[in-house]
Amino acid sequence: MASANDRPRAQLYVFDGSVWASVPRIGLVEKGYSPSDLDIKQVNLLKGENFAPSYLRLNPNGTVPTLVVPTSDTTSEEVATKFRAITDSKQILAFLDESRSQHILEAKGQGKDAAAPVLSPATIEGKALSDSLIALVHGSDLDPNFLLLSARTLEEVKPLKEGIAGVFVNGQVAALKRYQAQVQADSNQTSNPDANPRSAAHNEQLLKWYTDKLHALSPAYHVYGPESTQQATQLFIQLSRSRWQKLGAALAQLERQIRGPYALGDQVSLADAHLMAWFARVIAVCESKESAKDLDALEKALQHEAVAGEGRSMLGPKVRAYWQALKSRPSFQAVYKDGLH
Repeated sequence: MASANDRPRAQLYVFDGSVWASVPRIGLVEKGYSPSDLDIKQVNLLKGENFAPSYLRLNPNGTVPTLVVPTSDTTSEEVATKFRAITDSKQILAFLDESRSQHILEAKGQGKDAAAPVLSPATIEGKALSDSLIALVHGSDLDPNFLLLSARTLEEVKPLKEGIAGVFVNGQVAALKRYQAQVQADSNQTSNPDANPRSAAHNEQLLKWYTDKLHALSPAYHVYGPESTQQATQLFIQLSRSRWQKLGAALAQLERQIRGPYALGDQVSLADAHLMAWFARVIAVCESKESAKDLDALEKALQHEAVAGEGRSMLGPKVRAYWQALKSRPSFQAVYKDGLH
């Protein structure tokens, strides 16, 4: 009989600098998972490894995180193991929450002392609030990845172009073009009458995916790429200012909705993992733009003359206390031990 160590394990694909890949990593700590429960594999987004055809087979969106889990009916040694991929941080965290409960641990003979707190809300009202908070920070208007690239003024463009924005955008575009060329070369070889029609159709889908992705990256590429244009840069600055203004409004909404000390009250929940990852990225971006740290950097960014408008956005006491509560969690110490990202 195969030992527990020989059984197929789940694989979590992440990138250490990814905002949303941090969500399941936070969840792993909060739920009490051990390092032996699953394998963590790195996907370097700066090199565009998430665009490789092999990775797109796991996650057609080309994003992280991805959780690949063995199906429950194929985990015995008598049956060939089959896997399924979960490609959304919200679904991955929910799966991790459901897969480690006190009942499951006791059924495995791991005793009543093993940690397995429930992160899912216990009430309909709590679930509604949790869903609302998660949807808020995952909304396109508050995209923390865009904030990382955003430029509020023309003066901010040059250091971004020479720094993280230039490295990220140009690396992504280069990787897309490289994989696109490889697939095109493969398509040329499979265009003969004897080629497998499934391979040809798959290559056509990949080529369209790469073309669409390059188009989606073009606004940022025309700002941070080698052929940047003044018009594209001005449009990008306008969009950046709009997003920063919406950030101020979102923080005001969080001030109203967070119950404290955590999002839903006294217990850590699913929403807290998403909010922790979102706040960590937002504050990291603010620290890179302002001569301040932590919440002082966030407040200073909100008061920047290019985005403040007529009013001056101020952080409320509940948001301030909430961030301090998040920073006290062991999951925060584990995921952000090397700094915010």
